[in-house]
Amino acid sequence: MTVRHVILLTYGEPPSPDYGAQLKYSWRILLGLTRTVAPIPRPVLPIIALARARSRRSLWRTEGYASPLEEITRAQAGALERALAEKGDGSDWRVHVAYEFRDPLLTDVLDGIPAGEAVDVVPMYVADSSFTHGISRMTLRDWERRRAARPAPVRVVPPVEEADFAAIAAGFVERRLDEKGIGGPDWALVLAAHGTLLDPRPGIETGRAATECVAAGISQRLAGRFGMVINAWLNHKFGGRWTEPPVEDALARVAAAGYQRVVYVPFGFYSDNAESELEGRIALRGQAWKEAVHLPCLNEDPTLAEALARRIAGRPPVSVTVNKETG
Repeated sequence: MTVRHVILLTYGEPPSPDYGAQLKYSWRILLGLTRTVAPIPRPVLPIIALARARSRRSLWRTEGYASPLEEITRAQAGALERALAEKGDGSDWRVHVAYEFRDPLLTDVLDGIPAGEAVDVVPMYVADSSFTHGISRMTLRDWERRRAARPAPVRVVPPVEEADFAAIAAGFVERRLDEKGIGGPDWALVLAAHGTLLDPRPGIETGRAATECVAAGISQRLAGRFGMVINAWLNHKFGGRWTEPPVEDALARVAAAGYQRVVYVPFGFYSDNAESELEGRIALRGQAWKEAVHLPCLNEDPTLAEALARRIAGRPPVSVTVNKETG
């Protein structure tokens, strides 16, 4: 039986507002992500990391928030391993968890896998961008340069196709609507995703087109169940022009159109985290709704695990090196 490894990969996120954990996380993000897209002078990085850690600790404490991301990722790994085993292709599937900016790091997990066994790295993000799958590819290239040649391939698996994910996400929302008995012409649907710069630096792929494609697919499938459907972007405040409308403006438009009942769907994430949960919660409080239903991400829903399993099992391992991997 052939052993095949899968590594589920997310940014990771400290589960608690612990200052030390938040500081380490913020520092790693600044070094591994922010500086790749923004020309921040290195001497300023500690100041930014300290400020970000203080801000997150304060907000999480005030809101009584704890991030479920890493617990969800572990549950997703279990669901995916079961889905792969059900394929019955004769492989011995072993699913691991790693993080971009938390322990265990991707390179730590890779170091523990025998060089003769193939590895599929699955970044758990809706869209392929410089900030998601691009980070994984860069990490793998750097890791390979530090190691001897590896006989078995390591590759980054692309995200679920936009149309497929839109259908999965729409079906997930429909099931929740039916369970709760909500929706109708007096309800609005807000589809939220991580925002991005409209004028990025040359060479930066933002993933905006893919995200908008998913949103359009969900909207098309669910439009008949709502009086209004609108996209919303969870933007940062600095760095240039960001996607529109920002979530606050989108919700204000819904209220201005006379809707007092809203369903908020953070479709732009595979897994719940502080952005999908906490930022959404805060944004929804900005308007006086009669009813506001904040749905979860797909998380460990079997339909996502099955889609990922099809994506992985349908791509047999090939003998390529990671620095040639194009996903």
